[in-house]
Amino acid sequence: MVSYCQMIKSTEIIDNIFKYDVPLQRYTSFKTGGVAEIFAEPENISELRKVLQFCENEQKRIFIFGNGSNILVDDKGVQGVVIHLGGVDFKKVKRDGKYIFSKAGVKLPRLIRKSASWGLGGLEVLAGIPGTVGGAVKMNAGGKYGNISETISSVTTMTFDGEIKNISRKDIEFTYRGCNLNKQIVIEVEFLLKESGKEEILERMDEIYKEKKRKQPLATFSAGCIFKNTPYFKAGELIEKAGLKGKKVGGAIVSKKHANFIVNTENATSADILKLIKIIKETVKKKYDISLETEIQIW
Repeated sequence: MVSYCQMIKSTEIIDNIFKYDVPLQRYTSFKTGGVAEIFAEPENISELRKVLQFCENEQKRIFIFGNGSNILVDDKGVQGVVIHLGGVDFKKVKRDGKYIFSKAGVKLPRLIRKSASWGLGGLEVLAGIPGTVGGAVKMNAGGKYGNISETISSVTTMTFDGEIKNISRKDIEFTYRGCNLNKQIVIEVEFLLKESGKEEILERMDEIYKEKKRKQPLATFSAGCIFKNTPYFKAGELIEKAGLKGKKVGGAIVSKKHANFIVNTENATSADILKLIKIIKETVKKKYDISLETEIQIW
């Protein structure tokens, strides 16, 4: 057990920000993993800056997450400070004409519905993708209908040393499932959307979601696609052709619905999932000489 007096010694921190030895499985979509040495849930930018100052003073590693839908936490837990942007100030959304300003902790499905209710289109292509706005930006979330980067006007971030930056879209390098906002925490995102009919947007959103629901195991304990697609082949197709659909390790199984999903079916451990990931990578490499790269974060 971590001692409060031992840890808080060089920086003034509001008492209710820090918790200790917090089980992370309750916060992740995989429902696996150990505890966080220190768990911080700042309510606003001021508190976030204090947490980062503490991390710098105490030389603590920083882990950031929103909805926990793209993370696999080691069964042994995480040494360092896990920051959850779940505070009230990180869940606000407002509109100004064709622009929407969303804080990083807003859940993506909520933002999509909100923009549709305002008759603003562009984000509906992300229907069916879980997570928060901040996480979606950092990994450039998207699919065959488009990526979140296509709707971004600017991003406000906080560096690990507490500096606030407002970065124009043209100055951000977005890649396939990533961007160059390293060692920065997304605080707010400005989206530039297109005016459209509310019903038209909702219909499009519903079509995309239903298509994903048919093809992906959305209502399961998973973390979305495990691997990035390769330049020439989809990861799911390679895994399926390798005969790994339904492959099981402990309580973890390669989804029979979509081979690029691993599902926690029977109290799986993170070790089960990691072993399954290793088997998939080794099998695909052996059969097709293709190295699959993980899309999820592994802590």
